[in-house]
Amino acid sequence: MKLRKEFLAVLAVLIGILAFTYYEPTPVKEVMDWRASRNTQGTSEVSLSEYQVYDHTQGDPPDITVDFLKGKHFWNPQLVIWLEDSAGNYIKTLLVTTSTAKGLFYSGRSATNFRESDEVKGEENTPTRRVDALPYWSHKRNHKYSDGFFSPPPGEPLPDAITSATPGQNFYFKSRESSIENMTSFRVMIEVNVAFDENEYYSEYDFLDDSLYHGGTGLLGQPSLIYGTLINVKNPQRYYLLTLLGHGHHSGATGQLISDVRKITTARYIVERIVVGIREDWYK
Repeated sequence: MKLRKEFLAVLAVLIGILAFTYYEPTPVKEVMDWRASRNTQGTSEVSLSEYQVYDHTQGDPPDITVDFLKGKHFWNPQLVIWLEDSAGNYIKTLLVTTSTAKGLFYSGRSATNFRESDEVKGEENTPTRRVDALPYWSHKRNHKYSDGFFSPPPGEPLPDAITSATPGQNFYFKSRESSIENMTSFRVMIEVNVAFDENEYYSEYDFLDDSLYHGGTGLLGQPSLIYGTLINVKNPQRYYLLTLLGHGHHSGATGQLISDVRKITTARYIVERIVVGIREDWYK
């Protein structure tokens, strides 16, 4: 009888813990939010005056400009800008960070040092590959490599002309694009991802059966975020604000765009805002 009472007491406690966690009352949510904030080691300063410039115009007036203002959780992100037609078909990549373009992400980085610089030197500084970094874009390109992944491997890098160092601050991108000259509408798309930004839904305790997320080429954290806008050349605006469309697959296993972003927390603040401008004579 005594053992039975002890068993029932333990069972009641376990049920209570499960219910408490599932329904996420305020104390539990606050603790998890604190843990996510701690893992990202605070926030970065949002500055309106400091910009990097990526100029792909060869001195000509730009067809497209992208004004990217970083948010308070912007830490050495992987990022790509690309074009699609109005139906969502991939056209071309305009700019992609070097680590993704060359398939080189340094394993010596950790949750405490990834904010320091684009590359971390150390004994464990061996190159690896992050197929989870920008999976929506990489699947859109639809170039499958010999190992079955869509993200470029070290031996097959993307052209230097479209690659750039990881942005450390706000940036302004401008480009000439002959591929859109005869199009009546097109989309400008951006995918962005910061490593080691775990939260209560994307952590070492989640997706335990996903080897990419836990021990393969991926790194623990929230998935990539995808922003986009449709440009109508027949009835253009001068500027377009990119909107958050959803997030990518947590380990890069698919090219799915997941529109439900309720489980995304600090990653929402990688970006403060993104504004795309178009060629002035189109607007006039």
